[in-house]
Amino acid sequence: MNNNIFRFTVAAVVISSSLAVTSALAADVQIGVVLPLSGALSGYGQPSLKGAELINGMEPKLKNGDTIKLVVIDDKSDKIEAANAMQRLVSSDKVDAVIGEVTSTNTMAMTKMAEDTKTPMVSPTATNDRVTRGKKYVSRVCFSDSFQGVVGANLASRDLKAKTAAIMFDNSNDYSVGLAKAFRTQFLKNGGTIPIEVQAPGGSKDFKAQLSTIKSHHVDVIYMPIYYTEGALIALQSKQLGLKVPVIGGDGLAADPVFFKMGKDAVNGWMTTDYYSPNAKEQTPDGKQFIKAWTDKYHEPTHTWGAMTADAYKMIIAAMNKCSDPHDRVCVNKNIRATSNFTGITGTLTLKNGDAIRDAVINEVKDGQLAYKTVVHP
Repeated sequence: MNNNIFRFTVAAVVISSSLAVTSALAADVQIGVVLPLSGALSGYGQPSLKGAELINGMEPKLKNGDTIKLVVIDDKSDKIEAANAMQRLVSSDKVDAVIGEVTSTNTMAMTKMAEDTKTPMVSPTATNDRVTRGKKYVSRVCFSDSFQGVVGANLASRDLKAKTAAIMFDNSNDYSVGLAKAFRTQFLKNGGTIPIEVQAPGGSKDFKAQLSTIKSHHVDVIYMPIYYTEGALIALQSKQLGLKVPVIGGDGLAADPVFFKMGKDAVNGWMTTDYYSPNAKEQTPDGKQFIKAWTDKYHEPTHTWGAMTADAYKMIIAAMNKCSDPHDRVCVNKNIRATSNFTGITGTLTLKNGDAIRDAVINEVKDGQLAYKTVVHP
């Protein structure tokens, strides 16, 4: 072998080795994202995806230089599809963690797979208490219904001075049932009475019979832990019936523009319990940056569920940065569950058994949008 050929061979080996080292160092971390991007609940999924994509663009790498890639699956607002999506993410895509889902029923369809495969899963907004109960690999950045329902009941009895309440809920929906139970327990504990409870099944169009029954009981407040489409229809039909009673809903009631477009002025004055408000005067440093980035990119007001999804992302990344190997799902999960005084976009939270201990916000509908009213500490 002549010297020129030898030098070329050595150089090729060095280059090849360098590329191999660079490739090894520039690894990818994959985070699965399961959302209802189509179907009845797409009003929750679409803004959540915007939040995930925005924060991924703002924070695309781990501290070690690994690129963070999102693997997004549409579960079509269906719990079976959500379960199938989780199966695909852990079996085929081999993701390192999962964000999702945003509704309680669909999230609970995914939790067994997370537990069985020891895959860290963080939900942005699934509030039913059973989402995390008894789980080791399922966490959330939102509070639970047992806290949110208490906040709603205290708002009714202490702020609105309500002595009687009606509950209008959907007993086929885990989220609705959980909130109704928590509100009922706390409102009765506060000394109030609940003379009437009626059903508001998802997908229904006519609620006049239920509303007429509520009207006949002359209650001081209506608690309505349901979703946005049915909520808007109920508002319109309440106005038609001349039913003028304060209404309190949960975080899902006004989480889509459909609620305001359909409900119009009939929803003015309605109140919701929520995790956060981009309209509050005080924002975290990350919150200020995110609100600006959202407005610059999407040219619309920051959506709470998008911000919550971004915080789920940030919590996972913070946990990965504490592991020598970010693909070590046990280590990542351990650090997620140990989250304490984490200040993200939507505020500060601490996890206890996977549940977020955090403030709640009361919003009120004014002029076709949610206006910040007050904050409630846990």
